[in-house]
Amino acid sequence: MNAVENPARNAGEQRSGNDKVKELRKRIDDSVDTLAKAVDEVRASETFRAFLTVQARFHKYSWANSLLILSQRGDATRVAGYRTWQSLGRQVRKGEHGIMIFAPCPWKRERERDNGETEIEQGIFFRAVQVFDVGQTDGPELPTVDVPLVDSDATELLATLERVAVKRGIAVTYQKLDGSRLGYTTDRGKSVVIDDTYTTGQRAKTLAHELGHCALHWEDRGPLTRSIAELEAESVAYVVCKHFGLDVEVRASRYIALWDGDSKSLRASLERIANTSRELIDDVEADGNRKAVAA
Repeated sequence: MNAVENPARNAGEQRSGNDKVKELRKRIDDSVDTLAKAVDEVRASETFRAFLTVQARFHKYSWANSLLILSQRGDATRVAGYRTWQSLGRQVRKGEHGIMIFAPCPWKRERERDNGETEIEQGIFFRAVQVFDVGQTDGPELPTVDVPLVDSDATELLATLERVAVKRGIAVTYQKLDGSRLGYTTDRGKSVVIDDTYTTGQRAKTLAHELGHCALHWEDRGPLTRSIAELEAESVAYVVCKHFGLDVEVRASRYIALWDGDSKSLRASLERIANTSRELIDDVEADGNRKAVAA
């Protein structure tokens, strides 16, 4: 005998589910607001203003050029042309090999039409140029902003994120990484590598960050800059970690500020950040039966 459906109970379950979705979205929005304020506070500091004065001399590279840079020098942090480094008081060391990227070269010319009128034609082509990482130069230290590591234990969250990654078809491996990188994504978002020399809290934050990249930045990036990609991935990591009680605000806010993020750009990406964070939170809770830490 088939069970008789209970419309009242079904409606109640649906309302309960909708309430949970609304509650989660509010928590995510509140978290992004908190992060946006923290990022703006970082940007308002004297240390950061000194950093920006120097940073303004560095070019903002496209996503494609950023991948070119990382493929040739995985530990690259700040790259610039030979003359730019000289203007900052640093000299490229003799024998260093440049990093090849493609520089846009706009052109404009006058063209006479058949009717005798003149029109302006313009376009753009690209040429290969070489840049150098700061690690290939010598000279006075550049102003920096300290981005502290996450010194916490998050063994359970890390294990759950690893299982979520596998269920999403993403391989996670651990190894010692060179330079300042704590993790990276390869194989078009199907493989993540994490530095295994840090705390489980830092590894969990890094894995959440890379899962943000996998979800957002491999299939349909559009005209996305590296700065926005890093802002979005770090915001997802922050929201997810905060949801499960792992405090990463100091690192996340400074990391985003260093990638030229601010409250305006955070809110411009809010929907992408919120949707990706919600999906990751749902997967973590479904796998590990983990609950959010009360705000």
